[in-house]
Amino acid sequence: MDHSQSKQLLLIADANPENVKVLKAMLAPDFDIKVATDGEETIRLASSPDTPGLILLNNMMPTADVSEVCRKLKDGKTTKNIPIILLSEPTLEDTEATGFELGAADYITKPFKKSLVRARIRTHLELRRYRDNFEKRVSELHEEIQERRDIADTYHALVEHAMDGIVIIHDYKVRFANPAFCKLIGFSEKELIGAHLKKFISEEEFIKNTTRYSSRIAGLNLPRIYKSQVIHSDGSTIDVELNVSVVPYGRTLAALVFVRDIREEEAWKYCI
Repeated sequence: MDHSQSKQLLLIADANPENVKVLKAMLAPDFDIKVATDGEETIRLASSPDTPGLILLNNMMPTADVSEVCRKLKDGKTTKNIPIILLSEPTLEDTEATGFELGAADYITKPFKKSLVRARIRTHLELRRYRDNFEKRVSELHEEIQERRDIADTYHALVEHAMDGIVIIHDYKVRFANPAFCKLIGFSEKELIGAHLKKFISEEEFIKNTTRYSSRIAGLNLPRIYKSQVIHSDGSTIDVELNVSVVPYGRTLAALVFVRDIREEEAWKYCI
């Protein structure tokens, strides 16, 4: 296996040949190295398809305005997340503050100590890897959430505009009723939600339906589709066909019921 293919790429942005020589000697065994000697070349190499994992930038480079280089790197879509470590002379105490103001992740002062340089680089490469993985996962979660919302919106539209009634029954009470079901039995959604089944079915139908549902829960292989009756708000009886499924409801189960008005079908039987 060619281990060089798995090396992280570092970009050294420094016009000082001696600095470059020292850093390459320290880092070449474990990293691939590219060198830029001015600001324009730094931006170009950082923006190339072969994006560096980290940039070592001399904050006193005579051939570049370092603050402008940092600004452009942090504004670039493909370069904004590349950590920058400033290479600084051991001068004033404000070196650290100045570096952070420029958008740098860290700074290293001369003379360069091999153990320190390598440790700082590995730390920031690891931090970048964690951040990139985190941002990728967040993006994936956003996509999953949006996809679930789209699916939920589609189902909601289908349920709301369905021709047949759809109702969810849990603990003998209505937990959901679509507009078609409300229209069928003449009650508003507000009147139905939380109402007991006996509000719109007779005692006889209540016993028949709940016994059948309990048998389904117990594992008996009964047909899901069967005929029943519901009671309209005006007291009239409506012949219906029920298609009942057992579905999860929180930590328990509920009945998802599709209700089809079959009054016309039943009337035709007497006409034939």
